[in-house]
Amino acid sequence: MRGLRFFGSHLTRTQRRVYGAVLVFYLFAFAAMVWPLMTLFNRVRPLVLGMPFSLFFIACVVVASFLVQLSLFRWEQRQQGPEPPEDES
Repeated sequence: MRGLRFFGSHLTRTQRRVYGAVLVFYLFAFAAMVWPLMTLFNRVRPLVLGMPFSLFFIACVVVASFLVQLSLFRWEQRQQGPEPPEDES
């Protein structure tokens, strides 16, 4: 056994790095949203945009997750190249 393999051997080195970075981001995002790391951000004060700090932190993590997923989607689209036109006959 050669160790843990998260990705298949059919992926290029760049693809493994990108998917690995996304995986690490989501692991940190998950860890930041549950105990014990959430206790670092679980504060009512200061109010940010009228929200308690903990709610603002959760909103930031959700928006960051969306942006990471959107950038991954666009990166994968660029890797595939342009799609061939569909025949309408």
